[in-house]
Amino acid sequence: MTSHSKITAPNNYFLLLGLPVSFDIDKKTLNHNYHELQKTVHPDKFASASDRERMLSVQKAAQINDALETLKNPQRRSAYLLSLFGIDLGENDSSVDPVFLMEQMELREALSQVEESDDPLGKLDDILAHVKSRIKAAVMALDTQFQAILANDITEQEQQKRLAQVKSETLKMQFLNRLQEEAMNKEEDLANQL
Repeated sequence: MTSHSKITAPNNYFLLLGLPVSFDIDKKTLNHNYHELQKTVHPDKFASASDRERMLSVQKAAQINDALETLKNPQRRSAYLLSLFGIDLGENDSSVDPVFLMEQMELREALSQVEESDDPLGKLDDILAHVKSRIKAAVMALDTQFQAILANDITEQEQQKRLAQVKSETLKMQFLNRLQEEAMNKEEDLANQL
C-alpha cells in the first residue's frame, strides 16, 4: 500500500464545520457546530462595525450556510468530496452505465403514465418506494466506497478506480433525486385532483 495525497483543498466545509472528512457524518454534530459558528459571524453582531467587516461577516455566514446545505445532503456531500479529490461533476455529465439509464427512462415513462392507471396513487407509491430504495442503496454504496478511499491504505490505482465508481454512483443518485422530486410533485398534483 502506498501513502498518497488525497484531499486537494486544505480549507474545506468539513474543517469549517468541525467535522472529520467523511461521507458518513453525524447530523446532530453538524447542526450543533453550524449554529455555534453562525452565532460568531452573524451580521447582527457586526452592525456597528466597518463596511468591510460587515461584508466579510455576510460572506462568512453565506459560506457557512452553503457548507451546511452541502454536507447535510448525501448527493451534494458526495459531489463535494469528489471535488476535494479534484473531480468535478459537470452539469450534463451522464457517464453512468446504459442499463441504469434505460431503467431511468422506463421509470420516467411509468411516471408519465401513472394517471392512466386504475390506482394512480398506488402506482405512484410503488414508483416512489422503488426510487427511495435505490437512493438508500446508493447512499450505502457511497459510504462504503468513501470509507475505503479515505482510509489511506489503498494504492493510487485502487483509489482512482473507487473514485470513478463514486462519480458514477453520485451521478446515479442525481438522476434518482430528480426522479423522486418529479414523483412527489406528481403525487401532489394527483392529491389536488381528488
